[in-house]
Amino acid sequence: MFGRFFKRREPVSGSIIFTTLYGGLGESSGIYVGNQNVITLTYKGILQLITIEQFGKLHPTSFNSEIYAPYEITTRKPVSFPEAARRAQALLEGNESYKLMLINSHQFCSGCITGNFENEDVGLSELKQRIESCYPNRLDWFKQN
Repeated sequence: MFGRFFKRREPVSGSIIFTTLYGGLGESSGIYVGNQNVITLTYKGILQLITIEQFGKLHPTSFNSEIYAPYEITTRKPVSFPEAARRAQALLEGNESYKLMLINSHQFCSGCITGNFENEDVGLSELKQRIESCYPNRLDWFKQN
């Protein structure tokens, strides 16, 4: 609760982030991999490494986009899934042979967290539930910019 009143840190490698699209009517998610870079599945279905600034402007309809990242409520520590960052980087580099028949960026992020890319987490609400089920502490989503 009181975590909102304290200064937050930047996301860390393995943090799942999302940005708003269509003036808040949609979202896109990605995996922060450090050095201001994000790996995401674009709306065209292409896996890309982009800057966090580009991530906020990912879709042509993005204007006044907001980027959110999860933080532990009590410690204000960024929530991170290091294995998700490793899986995303391996997929981007072509070092892993995961079967990728992904619908969108939320399903990609969920697959990077669990290793199950045949998941049905196609909405942001499902991705958030997956994150909460895989993370032991209470968390909340905070705006980054």
